[in-house]
Amino acid sequence: MSGGVAAIVAGAGRGERIGAKEGKQFLDLAGVPVLARSLLNVQAVPEISEIVLVVNGEDLGRAEKDIVEAFGLTKVTRVIEGGEWRQESVFRALRALPSRAESIVVHDGARPLATPGLFGRVIRALRESDCQGVISAVPVVDTVKEVEGGWVVRTPERRRLWAVQTPQCFSSFALWDAHEKASQEGVWATDDAALLERYRYSVRVVEGELSNIKITFPRDIIMAEALLQKGELEIAVPGRPGI
Repeated sequence: MSGGVAAIVAGAGRGERIGAKEGKQFLDLAGVPVLARSLLNVQAVPEISEIVLVVNGEDLGRAEKDIVEAFGLTKVTRVIEGGEWRQESVFRALRALPSRAESIVVHDGARPLATPGLFGRVIRALRESDCQGVISAVPVVDTVKEVEGGWVVRTPERRRLWAVQTPQCFSSFALWDAHEKASQEGVWATDDAALLERYRYSVRVVEGELSNIKITFPRDIIMAEALLQKGELEIAVPGRPGI
């Protein structure tokens, strides 16, 4: 596969579990908003030429001024209102993307430590493989139990279990097709790869990064700041004066 790569960044989280009055994407992470850090890493990927950012309707102006303009995010061409659920937000962003993109990266705005290198690996894996989707994931290290009503139902074989992350990269045609069919059939999934799997598209895995944590709970901010303080992550550096 060759051709342009576009990106969708889903940044419409509400932040209830982190206990924030504002969306978690605007929380301060070592002096820079979570969402700005995520977008800076996406912008630093040479293959990506355009980014559509999805935020809550009430955050449109703030995202454009305090994130896109303030941090010089020139690859962000559209900031749009998301839906009630993540899947709906991604589908709206798909409709806002140009048709020339042959592959599309989808990333969670709440994963500010995903390195540009990881984005590059999922993009290359899609180009070099006979598949329609590539996800980043890390092997599960804990034993996992399937539980129902407080009782253990079974214990899956751990060596076959991976914890899924973003970025994920898809053939534009396959991602469009899966989302359109899911919308028509009322099918919902927790990530885009699950939709491709449902409609018989092949999805492969590349190993992600243990540092690529998702900001969900207050402890995640503490962990992310500790990782940033170590200075070992190859992530994009904000260019705004004073940062």
